Amino acid sequence: MKTKTLALILSVVMVLSVVFFTVSCSSGSDVTTTASEKAETTETTSKTDVTTEADTEAVTTEEQTTEEETTVLTGYEKLPGFEDVDFGGTTFLIASHLESDADWSNAADFWVEDITNDAVNDAVFDRNRVIQNLYNCKIEVDDGGWENGYNASVASGDGKYIAGSANSRSVVSLSKTGNYYNLLKLDVDWTQSWWDQNYIMDTSTDGKLYAIIGDFALHAMSATWIMFYNKDVYETKFSETDIYQLVREKKWTIDVMADMISRIKNDANGDSAYTFSEGADADTVGMMTTSHNDRGLYFASGLRYVIKTENTVNGSFTTALLSQDTAPDVIAKLIDVCNMEGYISGGYTNVQTAVQNGTTLFAGEVLDVLRRMAGSENLRVGVLPQPLLNASQENYHCYVNDKATVLMIPTSYSDMAVIADFLTLFSYHSQMIVRKAYINTYKYTYASDEDSAEMVDIILNSRIYDVGYIDGFSISMDGYISTMISSQKNQYAKAAENFAKKDSANIEEYRSAIEAIDDNY
Repeated sequence: MKTKTLALILSVVMVLSVVFFTVSCSSGSDVTTTASEKAETTETTSKTDVTTEADTEAVTTEEQTTEEETTVLTGYEKLPGFEDVDFGGTTFLIASHLESDADWSNAADFWVEDITNDAVNDAVFDRNRVIQNLYNCKIEVDDGGWENGYNASVASGDGKYIAGSANSRSVVSLSKTGNYYNLLKLDVDWTQSWWDQNYIMDTSTDGKLYAIIGDFALHAMSATWIMFYNKDVYETKFSETDIYQLVREKKWTIDVMADMISRIKNDANGDSAYTFSEGADADTVGMMTTSHNDRGLYFASGLRYVIKTENTVNGSFTTALLSQDTAPDVIAKLIDVCNMEGYISGGYTNVQTAVQNGTTLFAGEVLDVLRRMAGSENLRVGVLPQPLLNASQENYHCYVNDKATVLMIPTSYSDMAVIADFLTLFSYHSQMIVRKAYINTYKYTYASDEDSAEMVDIILNSRIYDVGYIDGFSISMDGYISTMISSQKNQYAKAAENFAKKDSANIEEYRSAIEAIDDNY
């Protein structure tokens, strides 16, 4: 299959690019000498009227190499290794869920009707046009297919749908039906950058993976929990501090965030309390968020509900609650920070309003909120990953909520070779065309500075998918985190002991269910 040579081909392209760069960066004196030598050689040749075969071969080889070295992949040509793919006019139909909230309708991740001059919409249209033209196929979405015949089609084995676009929280129940492929058995190179490597590692277990997130999954990007900051409020106190540089140097920590929150306070109405208001005398606070930020800071600190016995696709899920020695100290810190003066946890709409009105420095919400604020007049806002616990923490961690879009492939679509090619090409061209447009839109349209695109890239590469949360294995502990923070009672050790038993039982029930499924297709 093509995937066996894909990594090698892409490596060759990269090596050739490096060679070309090295040659092009040679010194000026070398260039002068070479030109002089060529002139001398030309003069000698003209006198003797002799051109050797070796000279001709060298020139031809140089011309061919130069042409190859300048090849740059854009996403508008066939993926190297897949030049011979022709789907023969096949229509690939993807089922999506009907969503009451238009902001989370995921059908548009896969198909849009027309060009609208919205950059992301038009990139989705363009991606589909490119794939359809290059590989001779058609891409369609059955919006509401899950509610209107998709399950019956899958059960009947009619092969009508190549994929179902599911909500991430439904993966566990769907995979236990036995109606979906273990994707790791497909001939797909899952190590490629257009697949979300964190999703693969976080949600695979015992060599099984039933859903996938790639660069086609815009809602898995938009549903990522992050921080915003109002630049006008920030510059009243911190104009000398480049907050993006703090992020780059891994100095953006929860203590730095808490210090900034403590220094942005304005009791405008004089009632000696800091509250949210839309009035002219609204207080200015350091943080406006919801209770979901409790979970965000917990995960951002490197803690989990469920981990793997080893960081491979063959590792097994296991509860993390009893093995995290630092967890009680983290909870103590979160209790202090989330109850400090100027940190307000309220309703969803309050968060957006406070940022737009300039009455908060920071806000904790999903990335999609930045898009929703795009029309705000004179709003200057930037984006940040959730903070590190401390400077010794290696990576940022931004959790993805359960609005994320995943693809699941029903076994009723029997041509596994076609599935493998389609998935690879759909995600590759999404990376090259759609993800690029998504990040540029946040850079040029939704945010207020050049560095925001870099921050969005850091955020997307820092996504985590804790199955204790998104798959519901640890639903009890998830709720109790906020209870401890709001009550200011740190009972982590006792809670972990109690809830770990429930989590382990949930994990074992799932393991037993998928072990019973024959996936030797």
